[in-house]
Amino acid sequence: MNRHLRQPCAWLLLALGLTHQLPAGASSPCATWLGKSVAGARISAAEWIEPDPEWRTPDTRASVRQPFCRLFARVDGTIGYELWLPAATRWNGRFLGAGVGGSAGTYNFVQLARGVERGFATASTDAGHLTADAHWMLDAAAADNYAHRAVHRMTQTAKAIVGRYYGHGADRSYFTGCSGGGREALKELQRYPEDYDGILAGAPGPNMPLLSVRHMLTGLWQQQSGITIDDAAWSLVQQQAIRSCDAIDGLVDGVVEDPRRCHVDLGALGCVPGQTDGCLSAERLALVRRIVAPVTDRDGQPLDTGLLPGVRSRPGPPPSLVMELFAQGVHHDPTWDAQSFDPAADLAAAYREQPELRADDPDVRAFADRGGKLMIYQGWMDPSVIAQQALDYYAHLVARSGGAAKAARFARLYMVPGMYHCAGGDSTDHFGGESGSVADDPEHDALRALVAWREQGRSPDRLIAAKLKDGQVIRTRPLCAYPKRAAYRGAGSADDAANFDCVAGDLP
Repeated sequence: MNRHLRQPCAWLLLALGLTHQLPAGASSPCATWLGKSVAGARISAAEWIEPDPEWRTPDTRASVRQPFCRLFARVDGTIGYELWLPAATRWNGRFLGAGVGGSAGTYNFVQLARGVERGFATASTDAGHLTADAHWMLDAAAADNYAHRAVHRMTQTAKAIVGRYYGHGADRSYFTGCSGGGREALKELQRYPEDYDGILAGAPGPNMPLLSVRHMLTGLWQQQSGITIDDAAWSLVQQQAIRSCDAIDGLVDGVVEDPRRCHVDLGALGCVPGQTDGCLSAERLALVRRIVAPVTDRDGQPLDTGLLPGVRSRPGPPPSLVMELFAQGVHHDPTWDAQSFDPAADLAAAYREQPELRADDPDVRAFADRGGKLMIYQGWMDPSVIAQQALDYYAHLVARSGGAAKAARFARLYMVPGMYHCAGGDSTDHFGGESGSVADDPEHDALRALVAWREQGRSPDRLIAAKLKDGQVIRTRPLCAYPKRAAYRGAGSADDAANFDCVAGDLP
């Protein structure tokens, strides 16, 4: 039985973001770090974990089978982070930062576990506030920590602790994150280019304020109409896109390769007289059309490009993070009435009041010039971070870098057909992102590919992604570095990546 499955109560409260007062762990060299201060970070918890045979993370979503030292540190009085240090004989000489999504306030335990299992000294921060802090964005310092500062300060101080713990610093440093963690990843290379040698950014949503406008309106429209477009309704929309466009790439496999080439007649989903199932009422159909269309200002000028065919949106009212952004971060009033929301005016105010929430600066010369490598991945069917933002940012990065060839020296984008937000969906999603990978090598794992690119010069022109069912691989496909795409050769199993090539050129 795992004797560490029952965490000390204070560790559990920490995982929930409710406290930072933690006890020392078991008697070991690790425990001697309790109370130490290094580079401005004070260590308030230290515990040596000896899995027997495995140790489950506080959120129970991952496990570790290798011994490690678990530290909790606080920097600048408000920024908390966990630093997991593998045994000296297993440390690979590298540091790994792990980003968190949403409103943050907790830690990325999945990536902490994966990192330490692979021999990385791994850290993840709460972004400078706790989950229980309902009004954290009213605090300008907390908002600044969330936007960019917390990851940077964690990185600075955690690296210093790593150097003291092992007797020498990390040879290379890498960062991985998706969603809000992907935005953190982009902020790191844009604002602090010397922090990391390689960045893996998933669904980064480079323009968070603009995304938030879309989610605010989608939620408000559902509230105001009294109609919720639920998952069942969005499934009809997605299936209509698949029926209309699946064959465009020459292979009928239940996945739309590139939804930009897709044209869907949503009217075909409307209910006919007497029909109630498998269709959308006139009211629901009108609301779906409103949601998928570009967001506009009061004069009808578009603010974004709308949703790609088949992409779902979030059901229900505006998400909590979106409400926090506009009520607290923009209007500085937690009682702000969302019904007064004005898309263009509130977007301009968000740019003015929370400029650091944008991670769309394409000038990353300082990162590239020191040999930094960037890998971005984005699901085409992502309902939370629309895929067009990743495409637009990459296009701007290419232009700012002097063309595709020059950008390819340090940056890659992988568009994942059928994938939802960071993971899930109808196609392959196991390639070293949030879903993990089926093999710990550069061909199947994006983080390993990033390390091999930075340290060995192995260009990651394609990855092999897998789809699992009941723990078994049922399909593999290549993820090709954009703008190339995977093309079936016409022979062999369509569920085997070996029968696909990465080819240039758009779909018909």
